[in-house]
Amino acid sequence: MNLLYNQRLPFSILLFSILFIVTWPLYKYISDVDGIGYAAVAHHYLDGNLKLAVNGFWNPLHSWLVIPFIKAGLSDWAAFKISNAFFSIGALAALYSLLNKFQLSTWLKTCMQFVSVILLLHYSYFELAADALLVFLLLVYFNLVKSKNFYTSMPRNLLAGVLGALLYLTKSYCFPFFIFHFIVIHLFLNADKKQAIKQMAAGFFTFFLFTFPWVWALHWKYDEWMIAFGKFNAHWHFGNEPLPGPIIQAPPYEGSSSVWEDPWHTRKDNLGNVPLLTIALHQVRVILFNFQQWLITIHELSFLSSAILFLTAVHFFVSKNKNRLYLILTLLALPAGYILLHIETRFIWALSFIFMIAGGLLMQQLFSLISINKWQKFFVWLIFFGSFLLEPVNQLKDQAFANKELFHTTSLIQQNNISGKFTSNDQKSECMVIAYLSGNSYYTITKPSYTAAELLAEIDQYQIRFYFFYYKSQQQKEEFLDGKIAARARQIKELEPGLLVLSFY
Repeated sequence: MNLLYNQRLPFSILLFSILFIVTWPLYKYISDVDGIGYAAVAHHYLDGNLKLAVNGFWNPLHSWLVIPFIKAGLSDWAAFKISNAFFSIGALAALYSLLNKFQLSTWLKTCMQFVSVILLLHYSYFELAADALLVFLLLVYFNLVKSKNFYTSMPRNLLAGVLGALLYLTKSYCFPFFIFHFIVIHLFLNADKKQAIKQMAAGFFTFFLFTFPWVWALHWKYDEWMIAFGKFNAHWHFGNEPLPGPIIQAPPYEGSSSVWEDPWHTRKDNLGNVPLLTIALHQVRVILFNFQQWLITIHELSFLSSAILFLTAVHFFVSKNKNRLYLILTLLALPAGYILLHIETRFIWALSFIFMIAGGLLMQQLFSLISINKWQKFFVWLIFFGSFLLEPVNQLKDQAFANKELFHTTSLIQQNNISGKFTSNDQKSECMVIAYLSGNSYYTITKPSYTAAELLAEIDQYQIRFYFFYYKSQQQKEEFLDGKIAARARQIKELEPGLLVLSFY
């Protein structure tokens, strides 16, 4: 047992590696439209097409890092999943160092290290390019901030700025997050305010030094100064009528698989004639809705999250313990900005480990104050760690062989020589993946309502060759076959149950 405690890092890495290899057949089909965006960016860099590679939606770091894997002959799918595995191994190393910076018992740090293996396995497989890289970089950053002499060390603060830039190159939101978090930790945790100003200046110097080239590249491509996709909440729509514009969103450039390779082109800025009060009230609604979503997301990390956050805050106000303040600031800073925009659980995955540390400290102190037998303790710890494992284990169970049908559909498309531009009535995300896999171009129907004549006019305009009609019942199929769209088709083929393919040219 002492060997396991003392060598918990290599053992946890070994366990993760074994589980990743063993479970590969279960999750090798997992694919998603976001992953297509990152994969397309990687290929544009490989082809030397910088104008297409620079992207206002898909930040470049993950795409850069998979280029060696793709050049080595791996498929895009394998390249991204294997890169996620390497990021997760790095996250285990960063977590090991971070755990050692808190007064946790050795057995408890060991449990956290091994429980994290399952969390990171889930993060590695969840999507092609979700947030495994972000988790790794955030843990490295959190670890650096917690390191000895951070608040007086110029080199460490310079490095923090570099890490902040890498975080931004991974996810756009990290630009404001780093600025906010870096200021807050120095204001609340640096006792010497003059020293704090110097260290903040050093960190921001390297941060802006390494982020500016990418900001300039975005300006070079889109002719706008920005740090991310579009304008703040420019996608808002006010009123009951659909936005003006075409029914179909074409891919952004010749040869791209879908509009999702560069979603910049889907922008609809419709705020020009909207009163400022209306915008302000709508933003309040957005904040309130996203606050609800924040409560949901933290409880998907652990159903004990709100209790851990509350009790850690209470403990800080009673004890003024700076370790507790560090945990509170980290737990609140990462999701704060998302409340203004949009929040998903994967955006804050890194907080699973912070909640685990905060909860472990609380439980450890509780058991030092009360006397219960070892089986009662075991049961309580089982609930504690189980709360963090519940969602990852469920997700891993549900995602086994996920998206395998997309590869099957792609195979049928290739066997039937279906090649060229196509659109569909449904399954837009799935069709984007199919288009990328099959080397075709998918034209996305974005309007919620339209007539058959309007759709056919745009099909002619874009010279779309195929229309995929997904149906759920025999009646729906028969009604469609009696309609105007089917009447225009030169050929109709049932590619697989539930999918008709209409050929127009």
